[in-house]
Amino acid sequence: MRRPDAVSVARALIWFAAAYGLALVGYLVINAVSSRWLGTAEYGYFVIAVTTSLVIGQLGLVGAHRGGLREAAVMGDTDDPERLARLRADVRVALLLTLPLAAAISGFVISLITGDTTGTRVVAGAGFAALVWLGGVQKLWANLLRGLGAIRFASLLEGRSGGGLVSLGQALALLLVWRLFPDTGLTGALVAMALGFAGPVVVAGLMVRRRWAHVPGRTTLWRAARSSVSRNWRFAVNQFAVYAALTVELWVAGLVFDAVDASHYSAAQRMSLLLMIPMTAVQVVFAPVAARMLHQGRTADLQAVLRTGATAAGVVTSFVWLPMLVAPGFVLAVVLGEPFRGAAAPLVVLTIGGLANVVVGLAGTALTMSHREGVVAAVQTGSVVARAALGLGAAILWGPVGLAASAALVSVITYGLMWWQAWRLLGVRTDMTLRPRLGLFKQTTA
Repeated sequence: MRRPDAVSVARALIWFAAAYGLALVGYLVINAVSSRWLGTAEYGYFVIAVTTSLVIGQLGLVGAHRGGLREAAVMGDTDDPERLARLRADVRVALLLTLPLAAAISGFVISLITGDTTGTRVVAGAGFAALVWLGGVQKLWANLLRGLGAIRFASLLEGRSGGGLVSLGQALALLLVWRLFPDTGLTGALVAMALGFAGPVVVAGLMVRRRWAHVPGRTTLWRAARSSVSRNWRFAVNQFAVYAALTVELWVAGLVFDAVDASHYSAAQRMSLLLMIPMTAVQVVFAPVAARMLHQGRTADLQAVLRTGATAAGVVTSFVWLPMLVAPGFVLAVVLGEPFRGAAAPLVVLTIGGLANVVVGLAGTALTMSHREGVVAAVQTGSVVARAALGLGAAILWGPVGLAASAALVSVITYGLMWWQAWRLLGVRTDMTLRPRLGLFKQTTA
């Protein structure tokens, strides 16, 4: 039974859908502008750089964002000084130690391999480092705010390209830099993407800090780091593997293909990610729900909620999938421009893997919120290794379509394994159902 003043899953989904609509608009504008600005010569490398920054940012968080979400969700509205102190310590470690270290190292590497002048290399490295750090902070604040109950603002920070607020800022920054400094190319695009994070990240940080401002005591940074890593390292491996799984084929494409084919594959993958939007919405809203219900031992209720959520996400996904299946070249040309029609075949193949995610539902969420994030990490790590090995061979032998087929096959196997582990370890089925109970969305607290 939910509290009279609590936010229901139904309302949380509505807020998140509206916020995700803004994120989707920003996402499409970002890709439309960057593809037309950079063309097939550089667009693929832009996508690789942006997605790689997300992977490094996840690694730099060392799991603090997902561990923080679980802790905050269990705490709810209660003022638990011990949990708040742990949350604050984990945030200090991420902000002051692990994220800056990951950003500095990756920015330095980018400065060595990008650009043809010293000035260009420095700007590219700094822009990439800022993208890593700010992207990580955005994920951290979004998870903590949702766990602490600030659902409306958290929804604006979640989704494609950092959420509605961030993606719209990035789209505007890209447009301005393109018009004012068109010759900056890839370097200018990376800097513009970093600028889009700044405002929302500052506001979110102030909101989170107010929650624990009254909590006394502070451990040393190194001691806090040891404690944080000990608690959250499995989350770190899991999240790194999840994001790497979305990126490893892009790395293979950049390594094996020429600039045009790399851009075509990148375009196909970017468009196929739209299929993940409905399931991501359900996952973000239901993660704290799963944490609370599992903590309370309500596995039967959780199964009903998760299966209904998967079914709702599946219905919405079908409307996104059909245009890509029927007229993939037209969709690519409208969004990214005529030069990207050549990505039609890889796009159709990649959508198969995306649909598998919808069919099995929120198995990974249920496992991570039940303190079995190690299982998810093992499955996802195996997925990354398989994607790299199979993808490399498929790309060399059969080109972009072969790489897409390899990615889809590994996705289907990965999601199937996740479903089986949730059923085996938790006794919870997460797949779609023919008898959804939509009324649960109003009865369940988000």
